[in-house]
Amino acid sequence: MKVFSKVKRFFSLLLSLIPTPLPLGMAEFDAWAEDVIALGAFPITDKDSIKFAMATMIMHLGPQSAFKPKFYFVLSVRAGAAKQIAAGKFQEIKAKQQAEATAQAQQVASNEVLRNS
Repeated sequence: MKVFSKVKRFFSLLLSLIPTPLPLGMAEFDAWAEDVIALGAFPITDKDSIKFAMATMIMHLGPQSAFKPKFYFVLSVRAGAAKQIAAGKFQEIKAKQQAEATAQAQQVASNEVLRNS
């Protein structure tokens, strides 16, 4: 059973490299999005945010892009998630540096007050 699921996943990934028509209906979009989410094995439990991201990607495609490989969307969602994590880490480091600079400035100011007293 375990071997079968690995073989099935391998063929699903292989088939996901072939361009397929983009979904044209709401039910078709939901089924298509579920396929992409299953292919990506994303560690996110909120499927709506992934569907939102994929819908946005489709809206930003050019007018001649009626066919795209599903793996294109897997990679795009992964890249978007990585960028979101990097932006969060960037903000975290920036806030830490600002706190350190503020603390250092306060220490310098208190030292000046002590020297002037």
